[in-house]
Amino acid sequence: VWRGTLARLRYKKTRAALKIIQCYRRYKVKSYIREVARRFHNVRSMKGYGKHVKWPSPPKVLWRFGEALQSIYHRWRAHELIKSIPPKDLPQIRAKVAAMELLKGHRADIGLHRAWHGDYMASNPDNPQSAGVFIPVTNELKRKDKFMNVLFSSHVRKVSSYGGVEVSSSRMCTKGASKQKMCMARAGKKGSFTD
Repeated sequence: VWRGTLARLRYKKTRAALKIIQCYRRYKVKSYIREVARRFHNVRSMKGYGKHVKWPSPPKVLWRFGEALQSIYHRWRAHELIKSIPPKDLPQIRAKVAAMELLKGHRADIGLHRAWHGDYMASNPDNPQSAGVFIPVTNELKRKDKFMNVLFSSHVRKVSSYGGVEVSSSRMCTKGASKQKMCMARAGKKGSFTD
């Protein structure tokens, strides 16, 4: 009888402890969610959409949930920022983001502060000597290769690692009907585009 009574008391204490743990966990979860909701209440009207709002540290039980919540917030914030960019500037922003990802750590300044035009060889201010020659050649290539538009064109100077020989060439990257990007190099004198 006495052993049964002790076992029942132990069972009741364990059950009560588990109930307290469950209630405490529920309280921690609710308090975390309330704190997140309080801090991010007016985030839509804040400058930078709440970029500087400090996230509360989640309880151990909600660590993954906290990371998922932050990921959702960052995606929402990026969407809001992109929505505020004029549609005509979006291709330039995409090109800058792609360049940033590719050249991360390789170049200190890739010209993010200035406007990117892309087709520099067809531009008279950037290429006054041969813009008139480049445009007809591009039109002929468009007709032959059936690409839609020039994504990037520029004069480049390549220095050979064997003896330091400098070679001037022109580079043109295009976007074709099959959505494939192709790069063509045309070697020639500085300021000219040869087919």
